[in-house]
Amino acid sequence: MLRNLRMASGVLNSVFDRSAQVTALAGAGVCVLLLAGCVGSAPPATTRLPVEVPARFDAVSLTNAFPETGWLEDFDDPAARALVAEALAHNYDLAAAAARVEMAAAQWRQAGAARWPRLGASAAGSRRSTVSDFGGVTRREETDQFNLGLNLAWEIDLWGKLANRVRAARADYEAETNLWQAARLSLAARTLKAWFSAIELELQTQLARETLEVFENTRQVVEGSYKRGLASRALDVRLARANVEAARATWETRRRQRDAAVRALEVLLGRYPREALALGTNLPSLKREVPPGLPSELLARRPDLRAAERELAAALERAGAARKDLLPTLSLSASGGGASGQLRDLLDSDRLFWNLAANLAQPVFEGGRLRAGVDLAEAATRQALSRYAQTVLNAFREVETALAAETYLRREEEALSRAAEESIGAEQLAWQQYQRGLVDIITVLESQRRAFSARSNLLSVRNARLQNRLDLYLALGGDFTAAAPPTALASRDP
Repeated sequence: MLRNLRMASGVLNSVFDRSAQVTALAGAGVCVLLLAGCVGSAPPATTRLPVEVPARFDAVSLTNAFPETGWLEDFDDPAARALVAEALAHNYDLAAAAARVEMAAAQWRQAGAARWPRLGASAAGSRRSTVSDFGGVTRREETDQFNLGLNLAWEIDLWGKLANRVRAARADYEAETNLWQAARLSLAARTLKAWFSAIELELQTQLARETLEVFENTRQVVEGSYKRGLASRALDVRLARANVEAARATWETRRRQRDAAVRALEVLLGRYPREALALGTNLPSLKREVPPGLPSELLARRPDLRAAERELAAALERAGAARKDLLPTLSLSASGGGASGQLRDLLDSDRLFWNLAANLAQPVFEGGRLRAGVDLAEAATRQALSRYAQTVLNAFREVETALAAETYLRREEEALSRAAEESIGAEQLAWQQYQRGLVDIITVLESQRRAFSARSNLLSVRNARLQNRLDLYLALGGDFTAAAPPTALASRDP
C-alpha cells in the first residue's frame, strides 16, 4: 500500500500543482487511504487530513462480554437469517448491482484488449467477363481473380497510456464490486429494519385494538350510569364516546401502516406485495451490548469506502492517460496474402506478397481538445478526492452517532418502561375511584390515554433500539469484531 502511495504521489502533485486548495484536499485523501485501505494503486499522501481522526470512537455504551458471532446472530429472532437469505437471493435491486459488476468486468476486458495487436483476415473471389472486337471477330473472355490476406495493426504503448486506461477500468470494476457488497449489506439491514418495523406495527395494532375495547367498556359503564338517572353523567357520556371514536381512528391508522409495512417488506424479499407475510409475535431482544473502545480500523472493511477509494484511483489513471494523449503515438501495421487467377495457385510462393510499416504521429493542433481533456480529467480527480474525504467523514459521523444513540435509547427504554408500569397502575386506580365516585370521568379517560401512550411509546423505542443497532452495523461495515481483510481481486490484467 505504501509503495502505491509513493507511486501515486508524483502523479497527484503534477495534477494539482496549480491549486493550493487542491493540495489541502490531497492531504485529506492521504489519511483516508490509510484508514480505508488500498486494493491496488491508491491516492497519494503528502499531508494529514485536516480533520483529526481518533484511533478509537469516543461514544461509550454499557458493555458485556461479547461472543465473536455474525451480527445477524445478535438479534434473538430465528426468522432473521431466513429473511435476509431470501432477500439476497431474490431482490431485483441487488441483481441490478450484480449486473453492473459484470458490465464493469467486460469494460475492463475491453480496455485490456487495446494493448494487443489486432489481426484480421480477408478472402475474396471474383469473375469478370470482357468482350473485344478484333478484325470483325468478336471475342469474349472470362477471367477469375482470388485474393487472400492477413492484416495486423498494433499501437505500441510507448508512454503507458493504454496501461493507464486498463488500470482505470480495473479500478472501476473493483469499485462496482465493492458497491455490490455495500448493496448486499444495506439490503440485509433494510430487510431486518422492515421486519422489525412490521412487527412493531403489528403490536401497535393489537395495542390500539385493546385500547379501543377498554374505551368501549368505559363508554358502556358511563352510559349505563346515565340511563339509570344520573343526569350529571351526560358530559361523561360525551367524553367517553369521543374517546372511543378517537381510539377507533388510531386503530384504523395502525392497520393501514401495518399493511403498507408488510407490502414493502414483501417487495424487498422479491415477493408480490399481497400482504400475506406472517409476522412475529414480539420484537426480538439484543443478545449483547456494544463493546468499549471499538477501533476505527473497523471502517476499513466498509465497502462504500473501498469503492470511493477505487473511484479515486480510476480518476488518477484517467488523468495520466489524458496527459499522455499529448505525446506522440507509435503504431505498426503489417499485411500479407496472395492473389491468383486460379484458386489452386493462391498459396503459391511466387504469388504471395507482404507489407510492413511503422507510423509515428504527433498531435500538433486540435483546437484545444486534448488540453481540455487534461483539464477535465484533473477536475474529475479533484472531485473524486473530495468525495472520498467526505465519505470518510460521514462514516465516522454515522458510527459516533449510532454509538451515542445506543446509550440514549437504552435510558429512554428504561424510563418508558417505568412510565408504562406506573401508567397502567394509575389507570386501574382511577377506574376504581371513579366507580366509588371519588374522581370524575376526565381523570379516568386521561389515565387510560396515558397508559396507552406509554405502552405505545415503549414499543416504538424498543424498535428504535433495534433500528439503531442495524445502523451501527451498517456504519461499521459488519460486526464488532475485526474481520479478515477483503479477498484481493485478481492482480493480473486482462
